[in-house]
Amino acid sequence: MTRFASTLDWHFRPLLEAASDIRITERDLSWYDWERWSNRQQSSMRLGGQIGRLRLEGDLTPFAQLLATAELLHVGKGTTFGLGWVEVG
Repeated sequence: MTRFASTLDWHFRPLLEAASDIRITERDLSWYDWERWSNRQQSSMRLGGQIGRLRLEGDLTPFAQLLATAELLHVGKGTTFGLGWVEVG
């Protein structure tokens, strides 16, 4: 069994302040809807969200740990269905 040993020390106020210096230089986003059947609810469920790419410029160093965590765990609603996928590159 692999164990991860990491201390998370996220103070969000400095991140919010640093975010004001980040710029979106490219944006290619669109809305995507899809449906899935819920056996538990015995109904069709509609899920949707943004897909695409963003290019950010600025000092992303303060966000490195947070972005790495988002890549690993995914973010938002529907992560168990593969939603919330983030790739930083």
